[in-house]
Amino acid sequence: MTAASLALALGASAPATAQTTDEFQLWAALLATGSFQRSTPRFAYWLDVHGRRGADGTVVIVRPGVGLEVNAWLSLWAGYAWVPVFTDGAGSVSEHRLWQQAVLQHAFASGVSVQARTRFEQRFSEAGDDVGFRIRQFVRVNWQPDAAVPLGVALWDEVFVGLNDVDWGPRAGFDQNRLFVGPFLALSPWARLEAGYLFVYLAREPANRIAHTLAINLFVSARL
Repeated sequence: MTAASLALALGASAPATAQTTDEFQLWAALLATGSFQRSTPRFAYWLDVHGRRGADGTVVIVRPGVGLEVNAWLSLWAGYAWVPVFTDGAGSVSEHRLWQQAVLQHAFASGVSVQARTRFEQRFSEAGDDVGFRIRQFVRVNWQPDAAVPLGVALWDEVFVGLNDVDWGPRAGFDQNRLFVGPFLALSPWARLEAGYLFVYLAREPANRIAHTLAINLFVSARL
C-alpha cells in the first residue's frame, strides 16, 4: 500500500460523523544545498525557506542545517527550523524544531532519479510546554526523458507520523500526507524550477482538512 492510499484509507475508516474541510492554498519554497569539497565524504550545508498562504493565515519556515555526504547515494543531516504561524486577526505563534535526517538517492541511465528521506523532528511551541516527536518519510521520483531537453516530471509523497501527544495540539499517530505531481524545468546544471499540484491531507479534530495546493519550488545546488 502506498503512502497516499494509506492516507485515504485512514480517512475513509474515520467515523461517519467525522467532517472534512477543503481549501485552496499557495506554497512557495527555495531549497538550497551545497558543498565545497570535490571528494566524499564531505561536509555540506542545507537551507530551505517556505512561505505558505492558506484560508486563514500564513506559515513561514526557515530551516538551515549541516550534513555529511558520505558518498554519491547517502547523506546525513541535522539542523534547526523556525516556524512562525501568522493567523489572520490573531497574531502569531512560533514553533521551533530540531531535526535529523538520512537521504538516499540514485540516478538511473533511463532519466529516472529516485530519492528517499527519513526525518526525525523534535518540536517545541510557544503555545505549550511539551516536546512533540514526529517521523516524516519522503519519497521522490523525477523523470527527465531526454537529457538534451530540460523538461521533466516530478512525483513525490511524504507521510507524517506523530510519536506522542503534546499539550499544544499534535497527537500520536498518523498526522498528515502530502502528494505532489507536476513538471519541472532544469534552468541550469545547478538550478531546477518545479511547479504543480500538491494534495495535503491533515488528520485533525474535530474535522480533517484537505488543502488543494499550488506548489512552486526552486532547487539550487552548489555541489562541486
